[in-house]
Amino acid sequence: MDTCLEDLSDKKTKVYHTSRLENIELPDDTLCVPDPVDDPLSTEESVIAHEEWSHQCDFFLSILGYAVDLANVWRFPYVCFTNGGGAFLIPYFILMVCSALPMFYLELILGQKHRRGAIALWDICPIFRGVGIAQVMISYMVAFYYNTVSAWCLYFLMSSIADDLPWTHCDQRQGNTAQCVSYADLVSGSNTTFSANSTLSQLQKFSLASTEYFERVVLQLQKSPGLDVMGPMQWKVLVSTIIIFLILYCSMRHGVKSSGKVVYVTALLPYVLLSGLLLNGVTLNGSNQGIWYFIRPRFERLLELKVWSNAAIQIFFSTGAGFGAHIAYATYNPKQYNCYRDCIITSIVNALTSIFAGFTVFSYLGYLAHLLKTPVETVTGEGPGLVFQVYPFAIGTLPWAPLWAVIFFLLLILLGLDSGMGGLESVITALTDVAPRKWLKNRYFRQILTSMVLGSACCVALFNARSGGMYLFNLMDRYIAGAALLIGSLFQVIAVAWFYGLDQLCDDIKSMALPSPSLYWRLSWKFITPIVLTIMIVSSVLDPTPLVYNYGTRHPELLTDSSLVVNVTIQGTSQHYVYPYWAFYLGIILSTVSVIMIPLTAIIVTVRNGCHFQMKKMISLGPTDYWPFSSAACKKLCPNKGRMFANGCPTIQVLDGDDPINQQTEQTVRSIIELQMNYTS
Repeated sequence: MDTCLEDLSDKKTKVYHTSRLENIELPDDTLCVPDPVDDPLSTEESVIAHEEWSHQCDFFLSILGYAVDLANVWRFPYVCFTNGGGAFLIPYFILMVCSALPMFYLELILGQKHRRGAIALWDICPIFRGVGIAQVMISYMVAFYYNTVSAWCLYFLMSSIADDLPWTHCDQRQGNTAQCVSYADLVSGSNTTFSANSTLSQLQKFSLASTEYFERVVLQLQKSPGLDVMGPMQWKVLVSTIIIFLILYCSMRHGVKSSGKVVYVTALLPYVLLSGLLLNGVTLNGSNQGIWYFIRPRFERLLELKVWSNAAIQIFFSTGAGFGAHIAYATYNPKQYNCYRDCIITSIVNALTSIFAGFTVFSYLGYLAHLLKTPVETVTGEGPGLVFQVYPFAIGTLPWAPLWAVIFFLLLILLGLDSGMGGLESVITALTDVAPRKWLKNRYFRQILTSMVLGSACCVALFNARSGGMYLFNLMDRYIAGAALLIGSLFQVIAVAWFYGLDQLCDDIKSMALPSPSLYWRLSWKFITPIVLTIMIVSSVLDPTPLVYNYGTRHPELLTDSSLVVNVTIQGTSQHYVYPYWAFYLGIILSTVSVIMIPLTAIIVTVRNGCHFQMKKMISLGPTDYWPFSSAACKKLCPNKGRMFANGCPTIQVLDGDDPINQQTEQTVRSIIELQMNYTS
């Protein structure tokens, strides 16, 4: 074979397909190659049959629902407001184009082309299989706490089905303290006042009824001094968590045939509900003031590096890239589906939804500030503080308050379910693709695997249903999907653009009948996106913010042991829980347990192939055929590299006996020869 290839440059060579050579006498200058295949991963032995979406709208709504999640409602408005208002949209859209959009499109291409989950996909470059394992682990661990938010929303939703919302009044029988104050108390002429430097949770001597309801009735934080003593189980939260996971199971147990229909409700209904909330919000007194505070541009903030860093982090996490969910969803597409169109539309709709949610949220915050006669910035917040304390208080003052509360918390539940399905689908699809073939013959395999994945995640999530669950939730939210997700994404784009090969990726895109990648996509995948991700990783790792939980209200029960709760002040309700030192190391474990699989798997794959690393040439910006490792064994680490005709190619005449195969192109024959050499070396 080697001799034959060396002689190719000196003469024209006739190439025959081996499946057509029976009873045919071949001349001496013939090179025999196997029948062409579209993809080295698509051979009969390696393919795991995937079902396909019933309709292209199923896929579009699935990735849209996964991208538009709770962060669009509870994080973006606050981040935008605190980082320059309308001026924040400039770095937001710039970094969306430079980092998030290329990563999003890259994942759709990989999933649709190779039709593999996040783990089996890396047969294209086995040395980086750890990237897929890390992504699956992160998606699985995120389910430990993300679905807890949906459970809290379900708790509030059920509590909203009443004539009188329970968080609109104070009742010591349900756990409120003597410092609790309701809206009725505020407007009745009590001595409670706000100062320009106070926040909603920093009332002098008092705390709001909605804040106490969340922390003392729903969570019952007063029964847990910290991670050391998690406290009793909160049965209503436990039941809510189980119900959320049961809904997820019923939506996912039949694969995309079932989840593809659920998204018509979970992805579209939130826009109806959000529109209703906005239409009602803009009619309230003070709403225009709140919206102006949201969009007011402060261009001087653009000179701050932190603003750009926050914009990069917000848009990257908002698109959902790096979790493997988009890869999983794209595996169910036909190979020539126009995922490019869906990628662009989803990214634009996701960004506009964030802005739309900002208008909605700040219309109510402006109304609340008007009621309390305080500046808007004093009533803003993010995360649970906004969703479960500030917003419910504002809704509780409206006419038909229970109706608006049901709409709001139903909106949050639908957003949470969409994202929950996407993350868990990443895990299930990845495990399905690496499962033994005999298991796949079981007609109930999908249901069994789904129940195992969701059941185990639910068991861990139930720890958040204890009184100290918020401490654990805050810890996991800080460490699981932070720097680890960014590191996995960095290795993913480097592996594809620099090892799998930018030229090979572009060939894949052309074979899928997608638009040929322009210079923008090449530059982004090769340089811009890796640089942006590196900056984000450094910023995340060097973040000096200590791990604390800021209570929304004072808990007198926790003041009995000052060794557990520090930084307690008498003025207002500024009470903090500082995590013990061992919690920091636990967080480091949560961050590294996934990304450690990247170097570990690379070492294992390398040792198995007996490869000696000798770097030769780095891959250039344009199409390249250089293989950076010298030995033939190393080619197994990335079998798509190592082209045989990097420095020119002979003219090849393709024959089948006496009949020419006019459809077979010269480039296809080269790929066939390369494929045979890779697998015979």
